[in-house]
Amino acid sequence: MGLLDADPVAAGSNDAAAAGTAPVDRPIVLASGSRYRAQLLADAGIPVEVMAPDVDERALDHRLDAVGPDGLAVELALLKAAAVAPRCVGRIVVAADQVGVLAEPSGRWRMLTQKSEPAAAVEQLTALSGRRHHLLNGVVVLDEAGDAHIGIDVQVVQMRRFGRTEAESYVERFEPFDTSGSYRLEDGEAFERDAGPGSALVEWVRGEHASGVLGLPLPLLGRLLDDARGRGPTHGRPRSG
Repeated sequence: MGLLDADPVAAGSNDAAAAGTAPVDRPIVLASGSRYRAQLLADAGIPVEVMAPDVDERALDHRLDAVGPDGLAVELALLKAAAVAPRCVGRIVVAADQVGVLAEPSGRWRMLTQKSEPAAAVEQLTALSGRRHHLLNGVVVLDEAGDAHIGIDVQVVQMRRFGRTEAESYVERFEPFDTSGSYRLEDGEAFERDAGPGSALVEWVRGEHASGVLGLPLPLLGRLLDDARGRGPTHGRPRSG
């Protein structure tokens, strides 16, 4: 059974204690320009130094059909980690990438990407109406020796059925131009206050932990950090989560 055939358990809260992230002894390096990932680590009490990798995140889009969305997420995370590794030899590096996909009737994957223009964001968001899509997180931790510890997290998101007018209202109100899928889970309550009860675009999310929706699954990261620091059961070889 493939990763996307799994039926994950319902996602938990975004509480740092629920994530069970392992403590670290000194700041880790976060190879990411994402404010969401940096905030998740800060909220979890993990000391971090941010180094934005100089990589083209769309450079590997052509690999989707060959390696699948989970494989693509891992390849991108490895690319980010490798981009900053020469600047932080002997330190622990964390990198992650999220690939969002919607299954098309043809059986191929439609990749969800950041849309900088309102019309494109509305079109993508409308395509998700009433449908289920997947968010695949590839997480890489480089230990102090430079060895990679790798994990994959799957989030399944079911959207409520909504029309183009609602999608236009949401995009105008929240400007979700920095997220794949053109929506943010955390906007739900605010949108309901504007549009009325039951109007949140997301119906449910299933996955190990809600932090996975934001692009850095904390329970998985905790296990990989344990492994990278010699506390986990698979220390010394790549880990698949």
